Amino acid sequence: MLKFERLFMQNISKKIIALLVFSIILNACRNNSEELKLKGDEYFTNQFGVVKYYQVDTFKFDNFTNKIVTSSFEYKEEITNKLIDLQGDTFYRIELSRYNTIKLKYEIFKVIKRKIVDNYAIENIDNTPQVKMLFPISNYKTKGSSYGWNLNMFNALDEEKIKYSAVFKPFFNGINTYNDCVNMALVKPERGGIVNNIYEEVYAKNIGLVYRHIDKTDILAITGFKGGFEIFVRLK
Repeated sequence: MLKFERLFMQNISKKIIALLVFSIILNACRNNSEELKLKGDEYFTNQFGVVKYYQVDTFKFDNFTNKIVTSSFEYKEEITNKLIDLQGDTFYRIELSRYNTIKLKYEIFKVIKRKIVDNYAIENIDNTPQVKMLFPISNYKTKGSSYGWNLNMFNALDEEKIKYSAVFKPFFNGINTYNDCVNMALVKPERGGIVNNIYEEVYAKNIGLVYRHIDKTDILAITGFKGGFEIFVRLK
């Protein structure tokens, strides 16, 4: 009788362990599924009625005159329409406007288009589509360069490999701090030497772009003065 009870208890224990393992696997699958669904297009937001203001600071380095030409301006971003393109994809028309202090009104200086197709977040500026994000967004994609993608995969420009450098972390853009951000950067940026080639963007959850940094400066050993330009774009 005791032997039967021991066997019975052993079978019960094995079943409990099996159920616990199954439950852990099921919960892991659910969590992965939720991550794929939740951590994606909310960073590439397209919301009507939301107006954003960005501060742009540009530095142009003239290595002939050894002068730095700086310029700063503010622009307004507003989604104005939802349309269908020639590929049959839904896209959003975004107007960028600057305030004319003489006419006392905002005037459009650029129109961009944004859309999400499959797992690509695409932004089209001056008829040049760029892949800004690759969904889903996950922590493991920050680990190696194999998880990167070509920013210019849908245009004729040279390949520029981008990857997530940080995800779901706070970020200070020089004006404000934003929580739950994802950072994108070139996989192998060139810093120093002869030519800098730095490209960084940061997006905040349910907000969109909060920071952009482009550095295309030259370092000339003869004069020690930079050439090229550097741009910072920050959400106000």
